[in-house]
Amino acid sequence: MRFLPYIIKNVLRHKLRSAFTVLSIGFSLFLVTLLYAYIGFQDELAARSAQYHRLVLTHRNGLTDLLPAAHLDDVRAIKGVQAAAPMSWFGGIYKDDRMSMFAQFATDPGTVFRVFAEYHVPPEQLAAWQSDRTGCVVGRKIAANRGWKIGDKIPLKGDIYDCNLDLTVDGIYDGPSTADLEMLWFHYEYLDELLKSKRSPIAGQVGTIMLKAESAGAVNQLPQRIEQRFLNSGEPVRAMTEEAFSQMFTEMIGNVQAFIRNTALAVVVSLVCVAGNAMAMSLRERTREVAVLKAIGFQRWLVLVLVLGEALAISLTGGVLGVLGGKLLFEVIEPGMLGVPMLNMFYVPWNTVWLGLSLAAVVGLTSGAVPAWRAARMSVVDGLRRVV
Repeated sequence: MRFLPYIIKNVLRHKLRSAFTVLSIGFSLFLVTLLYAYIGFQDELAARSAQYHRLVLTHRNGLTDLLPAAHLDDVRAIKGVQAAAPMSWFGGIYKDDRMSMFAQFATDPGTVFRVFAEYHVPPEQLAAWQSDRTGCVVGRKIAANRGWKIGDKIPLKGDIYDCNLDLTVDGIYDGPSTADLEMLWFHYEYLDELLKSKRSPIAGQVGTIMLKAESAGAVNQLPQRIEQRFLNSGEPVRAMTEEAFSQMFTEMIGNVQAFIRNTALAVVVSLVCVAGNAMAMSLRERTREVAVLKAIGFQRWLVLVLVLGEALAISLTGGVLGVLGGKLLFEVIEPGMLGVPMLNMFYVPWNTVWLGLSLAAVVGLTSGAVPAWRAARMSVVDGLRRVV
């Protein structure tokens, strides 16, 4: 620790160069942190969903095909199913704002809060919603972000479905910090009636069915039991856990994890080159100074440690700015305000923070390795007679 002031002094000797090196490392690791955080928060949310014992039913052919609403009663009658509710994505446009999408689901107000037991809404608001065919409930976060209150009107222009909705906010639901509090739920019957009035071929059908199993043991048994139940029907189903359903969405857009890891590797290699160049320039300018240190008794290992410490100090400073900056940024802002679908629950997990800081340390040690080795091996005579 007694050589720490000397290391800091060398870092600050060329303030502009050190500042640009720190900023380049910080900004690059900020982007890497966000990329890895996407993987981390998806994995954490998927793992936490296991405690709720939920399953998702889709058509065997995928999300592009719909299921008959009649499947709901059959699913509810299967042993081990505690509750089931339809979840049909509406995808409407709010006030002609196509850039600000949010989740809108047609569901059953009588059972949806039994399926999503971690969500809660005041009993009087739930009763009001259940008795109001054109009513809806919205999450606490989206209500706060958009300024919605009980009694407000929410017009939604159909984009996927050939109908428009005129909804009234009857309730605002809340839940744990890891829950999705930016959804809108409305009556499936309201949507179905509008589709039937237009003689739509998709009337009487639902997108997915969410069900809650009675226990963890039932979660393991139900998928096969449910798929077997509808195997010979005209509309076979695929049953999967909520965790598997979330991973399916990631797989739909390709091998995201491999892309992120390859991108991060390229960024780290680039950072090593940038930081290594800065360290090489710094040591070249201080060649005679290093020679003097060795002449007055500094051993090779100590010179090596001092140079590596300087590189590590620059890299870790950039890492702290970039990685912790990314963590704090998404602690302060609401991701839902960015208007990016599927990222309304985004956050930076702590294991991603430690990974980012570890990458910063690797960049520092790697970029300083060659200059430090050269400085440690340089002879006093060669260093003193070198003209820089």
